[in-house]
Amino acid sequence: MEVEYRSYLQSPRIWDTIRDPQKVGYILKEYVHNNGLFLKENPLKQELQILQTTPEGKIFLRIDPESLNEEGEITVYKTLSKHMEIGFRVDSINHEDGVVICSPEYVRIAKDGRILPRIEGLQGKVVAHRFHMLKKEQDSTKVLGTSGQILLTDLHKNILSEYPYSRLVFPSGKELSFEQELSKRTGKTIFVKDAISMDPLSKEESNGFNILDLKQELEEEMILEDRTKVYRSGKIQSFAIYPIYYKDPSGPKLVALGYAETKDRILDPAILKKYAELEDVFNDRIEDSNTLDVDIRQNVINASEGGILLEVTESQLVESFLHKPFFTADITFKMQAPLRFAFKIRHISQIGEIYLVGAEIVGSNDAKTNMTLLKKNLSFIKSV
Repeated sequence: MEVEYRSYLQSPRIWDTIRDPQKVGYILKEYVHNNGLFLKENPLKQELQILQTTPEGKIFLRIDPESLNEEGEITVYKTLSKHMEIGFRVDSINHEDGVVICSPEYVRIAKDGRILPRIEGLQGKVVAHRFHMLKKEQDSTKVLGTSGQILLTDLHKNILSEYPYSRLVFPSGKELSFEQELSKRTGKTIFVKDAISMDPLSKEESNGFNILDLKQELEEEMILEDRTKVYRSGKIQSFAIYPIYYKDPSGPKLVALGYAETKDRILDPAILKKYAELEDVFNDRIEDSNTLDVDIRQNVINASEGGILLEVTESQLVESFLHKPFFTADITFKMQAPLRFAFKIRHISQIGEIYLVGAEIVGSNDAKTNMTLLKKNLSFIKSV
């Protein structure tokens, strides 16, 4: 019976590809033996059997002929310290006994090694549950409207205590200055420490921020003299504009401009860091309000100290994972206390009605203790 296989997400790998026949032959001889060799993108995780290797380098494989694609090529993989894929050209097929004679064309080896080995056969012994994840549907209209402005204004109070000349400019329905409109259009930060000389900040002063060269922009628009007159008439000595974005999964959306100007002092570039922190806290608050908890149990198929492979049967989880590839969950070994980890999803595939989700451990509420217990539990399972 044919089982449908689909791949939804795969984090990109960086490969070293080898095509030289002698080098390919050497790798196959030294590293590819008759175990742990699997057909790529096969829903049943079909392990292949090498029956014979001829002096000319041709390989006899036992394989289900229906697994071959129309191009007469197959790709197999093996995971040692590094993930390896071998591409074969199919020369002939014996449908009666399921033997394929093929010629190796290339070997590609992932540059990132698997430092931590997988422990297999965990079904029924380890489960993941208490999932904390992002809602599939988020109400961005509230973020971009009054609710978002109220939250930003409240967070901005922390900046006012140190920079009383700072304010928020909400771009919807308001007339912006040329500089504010320029920041809104380009998405870049503007910082002018001297509105007369208009000299740009040094690399050290910029502190990693992508700051637009306003003087150059005004010269190109042929309005440098006009704008410096405006600064003089307003007695503006220094000013900064920082675009604040809501980081919507569908794309960033501008919600406000942080704006500060001084008349009797040089503005401290450190205010840019304050605006960046405000933006981060704002997005964290919005994300917290758009998360949900799903307390269902899903089997862990295999695991290592670096991550897990989940068997996911709950559609709500899959929808969230495809929407944003991060989640937090408890991992519970049989007869043990739960260990809570944060995960980043590396790949998602579907086999029939089941989804396989590979996720990397990226954090924990008690990293040192939980990682020690995870390692201990995996070692115990491996030993029995």
